[in-house]
Amino acid sequence: MKKILIINASKRKNGNSYALEQYFAEKLAGKAEITAFRIGEKAVNPCLACDACKKQHTPNCIQRDDFTALIPQIDSCDALLILAPVHWDQFPAQLKAFLDRTYSFMDFTQSDFSMAGRKDKKIAGYFFAGFGPVDIYTQMVDTNLKNFAIAGFRTEKAHVAGNANVPGSIMEKPDDLKAADEMAAWLLD
Repeated sequence: MKKILIINASKRKNGNSYALEQYFAEKLAGKAEITAFRIGEKAVNPCLACDACKKQHTPNCIQRDDFTALIPQIDSCDALLILAPVHWDQFPAQLKAFLDRTYSFMDFTQSDFSMAGRKDKKIAGYFFAGFGPVDIYTQMVDTNLKNFAIAGFRTEKAHVAGNANVPGSIMEKPDDLKAADEMAAWLLD
């Protein structure tokens, strides 16, 4: 059974990220082992850029927070699914801190600079935009998802749902739910 790690990067507990987290959990039930990590409820400190992680050749970090405890799951999962709002045309700050902490997977002695145990994993990003250019946001998400390659996520898929500022409104958008269904199938493939 595939292991899928869902990263919910929203602080809005009744928002679209939480609604879709439940939707994905139901879609993947019995087909994958699901672990949810809700950044808004966890401590994810910024990267210190101390390079202590470079003294080892396995992903690790000297900080002791919820991200550090999650490193083994990040390294061993088959796929990562990020659910998040778009904030000021970018990842929300807490997700950016999460991304920065994947620096702990970087190993300059490796030809691909990665000390990830597996380098064949998938990453999907499903983002919610209140208003604005969905095509530009999709480009931003695609670009940022590629940065997770250092942690072994080499294949990515993204979707941005537009006009999704109202909490729970994603559940009333058939085209965006169809995109979620396609993403779930892709993660299992």
